[in-house]
Amino acid sequence: MSTVNTFKEIMESDKEFPTELQSITFQILSSNDTAHMEAIFYNLFSPEPKPKPHSEALAFLQCSKKYHPDLLFIKLFFLLRCGATPLTRANSARALHLLSTPDIWPKLKPVAQASLKAHFTAYLKEETSLHVLRLVAPVLAETLSIIYKDHQQHWPEVLDFLVSFTASNDDKSRETALLVFANLRKDCRLRVSDALRGAVPVLRTSFMESLGSSNADIQVAAFGAVVSLVRLFSDPCVFHELLRAMMVAAFALLHGSDGSYFRRAFAEMVRLVMEEPAPLKPYASDMVLDVLQIVESDAGLSIVTQQAAFELVMAMTEVEDYATVLKSHNHQTLVRVFMIPMKMLMFVEDEDDKKEKDGSGVYKVGLKWLNRLCVTVGGDIVVNIGCHILKIFLDSQHWKKRHAGIALLTVLSKDFSDEMVMRENFLMEVVTKFFKSFQDCHDRVRLAAFSFMQMPTNFVQAMHVLYHHRLMHAFAAALDTTQNYKVKEQTASAMLFFLKTTLPDSLTLYKNADVITNKFLSILKGKEGAKLRSIALVTLNIIAQQCHELAHKYCSSYLPILLEECQDNNSEIKEEATRGIRICAELGTPHLKPLVNRILSYLSSVLIKEPNHSISENAKVYDIAVSVLGRICEFHRDTIDGSKIVPAWLSCLPLKNDLIEAKLMHEQLCLMVARLDKDLSGAGNQNLLKVLVVFLEVVDNGDKLASPQTITQMNNLLRQLGRNIPRTAINTVLFSLNDRQRELLLPFLAS
Repeated sequence: MSTVNTFKEIMESDKEFPTELQSITFQILSSNDTAHMEAIFYNLFSPEPKPKPHSEALAFLQCSKKYHPDLLFIKLFFLLRCGATPLTRANSARALHLLSTPDIWPKLKPVAQASLKAHFTAYLKEETSLHVLRLVAPVLAETLSIIYKDHQQHWPEVLDFLVSFTASNDDKSRETALLVFANLRKDCRLRVSDALRGAVPVLRTSFMESLGSSNADIQVAAFGAVVSLVRLFSDPCVFHELLRAMMVAAFALLHGSDGSYFRRAFAEMVRLVMEEPAPLKPYASDMVLDVLQIVESDAGLSIVTQQAAFELVMAMTEVEDYATVLKSHNHQTLVRVFMIPMKMLMFVEDEDDKKEKDGSGVYKVGLKWLNRLCVTVGGDIVVNIGCHILKIFLDSQHWKKRHAGIALLTVLSKDFSDEMVMRENFLMEVVTKFFKSFQDCHDRVRLAAFSFMQMPTNFVQAMHVLYHHRLMHAFAAALDTTQNYKVKEQTASAMLFFLKTTLPDSLTLYKNADVITNKFLSILKGKEGAKLRSIALVTLNIIAQQCHELAHKYCSSYLPILLEECQDNNSEIKEEATRGIRICAELGTPHLKPLVNRILSYLSSVLIKEPNHSISENAKVYDIAVSVLGRICEFHRDTIDGSKIVPAWLSCLPLKNDLIEAKLMHEQLCLMVARLDKDLSGAGNQNLLKVLVVFLEVVDNGDKLASPQTITQMNNLLRQLGRNIPRTAINTVLFSLNDRQRELLLPFLAS
């Protein structure tokens, strides 16, 4: 945000001021002495303002604006016209601008308004400093805007004066008038244009001359004036003449300056596209070609200047009428259009090259533009263009081009996966080239490739299904060859995503699936980074669940490693290692038997350490540990004392933090109750009350803590239990429950 805008926000605050300050402001504004005002200007606009004097100067202007607007404006206009130095006059203009004329003008008395109008007209004839006039132009434009916004007011004298200035041979006068027209507010341009209808011939001639001026400042100001008053030139021939003159002027500015004048002029063209689309529509197609000619020129333009030119095309993507025109271009032209943001994607940083850091902004803009172009062009058209460009970029010798190609593939697959999959040969042509990225010589390309493979899109899903053998092999090879930790992490993450989303039998079908298991086991043994180990554990757990042949091998070689990983300080690693033990336990593997005592010791430490497990960072670890205990009770009862361990497990239920484990354990509890598990019920059914409480809490949470099938089974079991509770014991049971639990149980007792 600019300093002026910040000042304006402060000036618009409606705060109260002490009577003493109101009195001081009145005295200063009424005085003929200008020294106080010049001191206020100095404190307000100094390049290095001191905090206290600066805040006092702002308070003075705020108070003056609120209580003495007439005096303040007259004082500032007096200083603007009669200030002894250009600096004083310039500061007066700055103060007028930040005070916001639209807020003040309606509050002024008619006599004050008339006085200020007279001051303005006289001032424009007298001011000798172009710098000051450039500051005054926005103030005059705002004043004109607010006057013509009200149908009851007009200012024909100043309009006539400005029209005569545009036709002047004096560059200072001409530029000033053009800047005033350029700064007119959008909501009043139509009324000002109506007041200028009789001056169209003069303005047309003077605007044409100004656009062709040898003075670049006049040319840029003329761009803004044409845009503001474009509705004056509704005659197609006149508009065409002006538009071509603007494009000729743009090319002249492009080659005749450092680029700043061109960028300012083209920003006005962008404003024209956004604000007045109708008259431009017939020329939109030609303007796209003009922009391409500018951006593709060999004039050594800076990337900033190229971006400024291409903003015009991007503005068209935001206007529906233009979007249709943009799509109407032939394939070759659209490829040229897409190549502009693709080249911007070449400004990607090499992590080892800090000099390129500033280019990241260009890359982000390029990616944003590429997204917008894809959405605008859409459908089969954009897929055809994408296929054409991908063949060029993915096969390039330059790593930045290959990286840009993957970025394009990422953008396309977000919105056009179905079109990409359905297009004949697209998958085969692109995927073959894309697979090379997994073994690319540059880390950034490999990172981008493995990141792409984790996108939840139909295109990636199609790759998973159709190329699962090649992907498994590619992932395995990449884990072997990469030395970069980030790349290895992304590779492992991509494989994990693949296993989560692909066909359950992919591992079974892959003949070297055990190689994958060994690679992830080596990652765990090698104690590589926490994130990578966490990914390895999750992956191995999925492998164990999907492929039972590998699962037993996995268990024989996670279990000692899993127990070791359970001691890690990282909660994610601890969670997944504990979950791995649960998976081994439910597989019934005999390899678990020698380690049962170690496992129980670990579980005991977790369950005792976490009495307030629901608010602990290890809350999920607690739930998974309970799940391990439950699976040992279910599948390895012969290795434990069930009469002690099963009730201990029951006492930890219900689970509420890890919903996967919660649903497993609550289902298991149902099965054990249904088969009248003796260790669960305990001597004399002493554990029945706890079972009832668990069932009631789970049912009360709906399908959050259990599957719908389990909830149904629990309801049926509650009816059975309710019928079997002796009448003499019902009051004792109800007394042991809280109000909510009693409310839930009563219907089952009644049934």
